[in-house]
Amino acid sequence: MAVTLISGVTGVGLSSICQRVRASLDDEYLLLNFGDVMLEQAVAQDITADRSELSSLSHRQTQRLQRRAAEYVADQAETSRVILSTHLAVETDVGYIHGLPDSVLRDVAPSTFVLVEAAPSTILERRDQSDRGHDPATERQVEFEQDLNRTAALGYAREQDAPIRFVENEGSVTAAVQQVVETLES
Repeated sequence: MAVTLISGVTGVGLSSICQRVRASLDDEYLLLNFGDVMLEQAVAQDITADRSELSSLSHRQTQRLQRRAAEYVADQAETSRVILSTHLAVETDVGYIHGLPDSVLRDVAPSTFVLVEAAPSTILERRDQSDRGHDPATERQVEFEQDLNRTAALGYAREQDAPIRFVENEGSVTAAVQQVVETLES
């Protein structure tokens, strides 16, 4: 089967898009959120039960959780077409790190990348409306995060010899969902 990796910065509407995409597809598709899988691994290892604490783990702990999560995704991809929602650059207490280090990328082995973006002002507005308690950010910071995501996507796609599909999520989410569905069905 295949893994389609869908990424975007916090506030771009990634969760909404992924949930609506999954709902419009048949049961052959499985939607996984990489951060949720990492949290499940952290809980199983008694590291933390709070997703917000993942960003404060040591780099080594994060890498171990990423590897275990990647193994889980790879196992699921043996029997299902996986839609994997993740961040390609992850902000931690010490700075940004790769969301998919080499060993993780090899295990996950995405065949297609979908990069969801929106205007920085739109993202900031969505973050303000969210109840997730995001730290305040500026448009410049959001631009930087989207640049990191683009750079990571290009590097990862090159390593996997996989295409990148750009999806803009401005206005109605329906158009963005349709673009992702078309990507998955092609």
